[in-house]
Amino acid sequence: MQGFEIINLGGSQTTRLLDLIELLEKNLGKNAVIEEEPGQAGDVVATYADVDKARRLLEYGPQVGVEEGIRRFIEWFAGLKAKA
Repeated sequence: MQGFEIINLGGSQTTRLLDLIELLEKNLGKNAVIEEEPGQAGDVVATYADVDKARRLLEYGPQVGVEEGIRRFIEWFAGLKAKA
């Protein structure tokens, strides 16, 4: 294919799912209902964004951590809902 490239954007620091849920709870002011299930076939233990290509082609470097990113996203989304 010509005309575009796929570039992975994100941070290269992993975040545990329970930590992410805790951040969402804190920023939303709500408690999550967690139903733990056994692992599924194909589940991976950890993932992270490999941003080497973005760094090389776009001079990209993550500047916002997950805590700040969650806070900003929730503020942005709340603003969208308020306008609707």
